[in-house]
Amino acid sequence: MLITRGYRTQLDLNHQQITLCKQHAGAARWSWNWGLRRKQEVYQQEKRWISAMELHRELNALKQTEIPWMYEVSKAAPQEALRDLDQAYRNFFRRCDLKKEGKWRGKPGFPKPKTKRKGVGSFRMTGSIHIYEQAIELPRFGRLRLHECGYLPTGGVAVLSATVSEKAGRWFVSVQVSEQVPDPPQAAGPPIGVDTGIKTLAQCSDGRAIANPKALTSELKRIKRLHRWLSRKQKGSKNRAKARQKVARKYARVAYVREDALHKGTSQLTRAQLPPEEREIRKAEIAATLPEPKAKVKPKRGKRSKKKPPPEPLPKTNANKVKAKQMKKLLRQARISDAQRRPAVVVLEDLHVAGMRTEPQAGSGNQRCRIRRVQAANGLQNVLARRKPAVGRSLVCFHQTVLWLQPYQRRDRPFRAHLCLRASGLWAGDRS
Repeated sequence: MLITRGYRTQLDLNHQQITLCKQHAGAARWSWNWGLRRKQEVYQQEKRWISAMELHRELNALKQTEIPWMYEVSKAAPQEALRDLDQAYRNFFRRCDLKKEGKWRGKPGFPKPKTKRKGVGSFRMTGSIHIYEQAIELPRFGRLRLHECGYLPTGGVAVLSATVSEKAGRWFVSVQVSEQVPDPPQAAGPPIGVDTGIKTLAQCSDGRAIANPKALTSELKRIKRLHRWLSRKQKGSKNRAKARQKVARKYARVAYVREDALHKGTSQLTRAQLPPEEREIRKAEIAATLPEPKAKVKPKRGKRSKKKPPPEPLPKTNANKVKAKQMKKLLRQARISDAQRRPAVVVLEDLHVAGMRTEPQAGSGNQRCRIRRVQAANGLQNVLARRKPAVGRSLVCFHQTVLWLQPYQRRDRPFRAHLCLRASGLWAGDRS
């Protein structure tokens, strides 16, 4: 089947490339704010919404008079920002319709102006994008060095776009590709229930427990020390900027640890758990079928008319890393022989018990979203169990089955996932 997938990895940029990235991010931010003002002005005067293409034509006219600095960046950055603005308006109107029907809680979320205080931002590039083992080539940028070699797909995919973003002083690129993957075989294993908790990230009905890393709690002492250090710096000084950067990097590390725990936990729930002996046998089978990694990319020199030198082979250490990552990707694919090892149904607990305060690292909402994304690639079915809402209150639920449960009376159960399975008739355990 044909799927659209994103790959995100870190970039290794020099000062000149960082400056160019900031210019593109600033151009995208300026285009968003300008397009938002123009949309509001046109609606007040003509009572209609101006499209992204009309805004782009006006922007091209402004480049020749008021904003000649826009020629220094690629045209894709402001154009994609205006398209994102159109999508934000469509999402706003969709949420307004849901709110009228009583299916949306909270504010509809009208688009707001973007500010530099919340970060440098990001920009999206389209057009001629080429991916190599150790570099990625973007329009107006040329080849940018990758921090991790061999992660981005270099062949067999159609590159749709590339989004460059900044977080805590580090620059990342997210490549959206369209690739062909084999149809996942349907899982046939026994269903399991998952109860998100406080002490552990998740507790399964088959006895497995996913530990909670508690990233914020473990880093809280260092965060307090960095905040004290930041408060003693003079406002507007270079040392204060350095202190802010260190605080941002510490918070980013907390987010990375939390995200890594969610990815590993959902992989344990949705993929077959292989014994070490069988895992090594499969690795050897996959390694025998993989081709050698591509050659190292040489930087462009001189005019294009000159003959390019032959590419150098990858060093042995880098080639081994590239091949190991390719093996890991193929090893994660679902097989028909593993159908009995993968649960056919995953029942997630979402009872919203009043007064229950979970650790912020638990991330049950992110875990549910992650499981919904990987279930299609592994042939699983996702079931969400919730308490029956009060009369007059409506609840909207997308892309999943909902089981309405009555409040349970017995509290000697180890976790509520058993109740989810009993209510759905999927668990064949002790019903006493």
